[in-house]
Amino acid sequence: MRKYIFFVFIIFFNIYAKELKNNEYITTSNEFIFASSQYKLGNYISAYEKFNKLFLKYSDNVDINFYLGMSALKLKLYDDASAAFERVLIKKPDFHRARLEYARVLLILGFKEEAKKEFLEVLKYPIPQNVRKNIQEYIKLAQNNKELNSTFITLGFGFLYDSNINSGVIQDTFNLPGFNNLEVSMDKAKSSLSYTSLFQINHLHSISKDLPFTLKHSGTFFYKNQVEDDKYNFTYFSYRPTLFYNDNKTNSEYSLEFGFDKILTGDKADFDTYLITPKYKKLINKDTIFSIYSSFEEFHYKHKIDREKNYSKKLIGANIKYKDFTYEYIIDKDYKDLGQRSDIDKNSYTHLFYYSYDIQSTLVLNLKFQHKQIEYKEKDLFFNNVRKDYNNQFYIGLTKIIDKKDFLTLSYTKTKNNSNQEAYDYKRDAVYLNYIWRFRL
Repeated sequence: MRKYIFFVFIIFFNIYAKELKNNEYITTSNEFIFASSQYKLGNYISAYEKFNKLFLKYSDNVDINFYLGMSALKLKLYDDASAAFERVLIKKPDFHRARLEYARVLLILGFKEEAKKEFLEVLKYPIPQNVRKNIQEYIKLAQNNKELNSTFITLGFGFLYDSNINSGVIQDTFNLPGFNNLEVSMDKAKSSLSYTSLFQINHLHSISKDLPFTLKHSGTFFYKNQVEDDKYNFTYFSYRPTLFYNDNKTNSEYSLEFGFDKILTGDKADFDTYLITPKYKKLINKDTIFSIYSSFEEFHYKHKIDREKNYSKKLIGANIKYKDFTYEYIIDKDYKDLGQRSDIDKNSYTHLFYYSYDIQSTLVLNLKFQHKQIEYKEKDLFFNNVRKDYNNQFYIGLTKIIDKKDFLTLSYTKTKNNSNQEAYDYKRDAVYLNYIWRFRL
């Protein structure tokens, strides 16, 4: 019997020693050291990606799952964070720091009773007095059903060069087939430098004790001032309240957005917009997110002389994001409310391709290509045909993360519009230098 017990002991000891050796190898590897250094430096995007790759190799490693959860928490990827901390606690139930972070995530997601149980479990450990005091405050927050509030401010300043602010056509002249090929002169493209200012405030708070409902209020002010011609100035005010519901069992998010926008233009053709947008988002796996949404929007011009421009828009879109690549497809229909204009009623079909690549932890390359096909519904009297446009846009941007909250982006956008009506053939080049500062109140 003693020999049997000794033999079993030797087997378990060897297994334990092997596991310790493997864990030591993982945590002292160059991959783990680099990933953890990125987290400590505050480069959470890079850290999250590195720990994700390590997770694919060593899915049951406690240290990798803990740092993956912490990185996800910093990036507000709460579902990913929750799953990572759960894996840690399955493997190591007495890891009280992981349990504390897990409880915080549950509280953020609105599961207050579950969060309270986890907080009380952490209090059983010999933890520092200041941590114990903070946990007691969290417990009070859960018990009193106080709202979790977060307010974020974004400030932005930029300079934009646009080679064609007036959408001047490629040809200097063109013929009107409907008028015996009458030759018409057109405006040439006009270039201009402008400066932009942005102010945005986002406020989030939970509104339900037992269900993970979140309400987001977003207010935006944007101003673009042309140096050459103030006729093309642009001022934008927006208020967007959005209700979110997170279903963590199915990794799904439902949202309903309402919007009111006011746009002031330099030529005084000011208008307001009203919209409603329901959206569904599904986390298929850790690398893939699918979204589908629809929108109804109305455009109302302020002055009577512009009332015939009033129109409504119906839209449906879907996108799928896989790692750093996103594809989006949008169908929208515009239809006029009144008047005889033939350039309002139309259907549009848009393909969007996005790609983001981290050159370094603080240097990100973004690429975007958009192809849009626009089919008008009514025959144009002057051209004696129905207009059809093909619009292609290519964007390349380089973003430098200066100090976690500061972003500097240099971008170039090339746009070309081809039409079966020569009056709408144009091309545009734009270079934009933009500084963004984000912080939490």
